[in-house]
Amino acid sequence: PNMTIIAFDLSRNSSSPWNTFILESLRQELQQRRTMESWPVEKSDDYIRETLKERYKRLRTVWRNAQPRLTTSGAVETPVETEIRLIEKRAEAGKESRQCNRRRNVTDDDDLPVWQWLQSLIRLLGEHRMSSEESSMENGVENVLHVKKMDWRRNIDRELDIIDLQRLVDEDLF
Repeated sequence: PNMTIIAFDLSRNSSSPWNTFILESLRQELQQRRTMESWPVEKSDDYIRETLKERYKRLRTVWRNAQPRLTTSGAVETPVETEIRLIEKRAEAGKESRQCNRRRNVTDDDDLPVWQWLQSLIRLLGEHRMSSEESSMENGVENVLHVKKMDWRRNIDRELDIIDLQRLVDEDLF
């Protein structure tokens, strides 16, 4: 490592001693600039540290993808072949993104069935239903819940019987 030309060691992850040193230096410099320039938003050291680590991970991923790979013949890619591979990969990602955006823009209601189902579930259960977490003892008063048949619950006795039978037949699995 050279202190005059500081560069990440991309062959190692962010927790290596050298990369940790660089990330901490960047964090300190960022906090100093924040103080000197009176930035309106103050971020904690842990937040900045995690953000820098995430940025390093993305940088390292890009670097690793740009490394020459072995071809089908067993030879290492030339720089031209590596560049062609990266360009093709980027074009494919762009094409997929455009297709997804077009599909979303054309239909614009891809999640409509999910929202309709949730709305029907809320109507079925009613506004003031409570979960089992909310039905515990509060202020020294224990709520007693009565079981009632609800049409939104499915009977699973048949499935449980199948599991019990399977457990009896295949004792070595259980």
